Amino acid sequence: MPLSTLKIGWRNLGRNKRRTALALLAIGVGQFALLASNGLMRGYADNIRLAITGPMIGHVQVHARQWREERALDLYMDGLGDIMTEIRADQGVGSAAARIYAPALMAPQQDAFIAIVVGLDMEIESQPYGMLSGLDEPLKEKHVLLGHRLAKKAGAEPGTEIAVVGQAADGSLANDLYIVQDIISSPADLVNQSGVVMSLADAQTLLVMPDQAHEIVIRATQAGQAEGITERLGQDPALADLEISPWTDIVPELVIILKTSDYVGYFVVVIVFIAAVAGIANTLMMATFERMHEFGMLLALGSRPRRLIHMIVIEAVLTGILGVLIGTALGYLFVFATADSGIDMASWGGSGEVKDMAYKGLNLPLHVFPRLELSDTLLGLVAVLFTSLVASVWPAWTAARLEPMEAMRA
Repeated sequence: MPLSTLKIGWRNLGRNKRRTALALLAIGVGQFALLASNGLMRGYADNIRLAITGPMIGHVQVHARQWREERALDLYMDGLGDIMTEIRADQGVGSAAARIYAPALMAPQQDAFIAIVVGLDMEIESQPYGMLSGLDEPLKEKHVLLGHRLAKKAGAEPGTEIAVVGQAADGSLANDLYIVQDIISSPADLVNQSGVVMSLADAQTLLVMPDQAHEIVIRATQAGQAEGITERLGQDPALADLEISPWTDIVPELVIILKTSDYVGYFVVVIVFIAAVAGIANTLMMATFERMHEFGMLLALGSRPRRLIHMIVIEAVLTGILGVLIGTALGYLFVFATADSGIDMASWGGSGEVKDMAYKGLNLPLHVFPRLELSDTLLGLVAVLFTSLVASVWPAWTAARLEPMEAMRA
């Protein structure tokens, strides 16, 4: 293709600046919509993924068989110390924390409230992504932490003495007095709503569960190792009687949401396609009919119809590329502007009190930090280039079929 043809195609963009500007604006808005929506969806998917593999579920969980279905107090893992030793020996395991869950009644005074005793390994759970992430003061013996919603219902405050009454794992009565050390807001909705959190040792004593636990939450050293850890631990004879599950099996509904979010861009790209077709096709058709006389002269002087086709196609492609560049610049500007502060999607509902969404005991934060990947930009670019070529077919075909004399009289 001659360089002169490329120059002519570039020059033709400026012949009707207003019309070209409108075409660029349409494509740019479409590309911006694609990047902005993809950025938000990727940020929200990150929130979901961190919520799943973070405080509540981890990357892999270990239970006694049937515990996940029944949640029965007596479906516990025995010989906890040996089990933990086997699990921590796996090279992919970053941390492993045992937990105990038991229904109980909590009474700060005369009134009793339904609660869940949650026994935790305080050292591990106070680390990043633990259920008590950010806990500053170590939990004292015979002291508990109350979820903030349970504390509000019960009227309990730090320093309040509460009675905890329930059934022990051996069928006996479990009851004891504890001091509320603090009121907490946990990443786990279960704790916020009804949690009476105590150390694993205190929970084992209260519920008569020596060297026993209901759940072990494993966090991998790197993302993407859950399946490998599950497979290796499943082959360990010492863990043969236990149920070992990756996070993808525990919350399959959220896995579907994560997979769906990856395809949102393909729906938004339809907007880009429509915007590009409307902008480029209209611009090229108008430009073609306005330049009939010019095309006729070029054909009369010996230009081949192929050159006219090249000129129109180049004009279409340049319009698409410039529009994508404008939209990409706006999209990345949007992401960079919100990268540090994020976007509070909860405020879109008009309520300042709601900060997250609870699902199956998980808190899914609604404060999103948009991010983009190179594939997001390339998706819009490829769509617009394809659209540009499609939109240029009819104008190029029309110009190529012109009769020189008739075109010059137009």
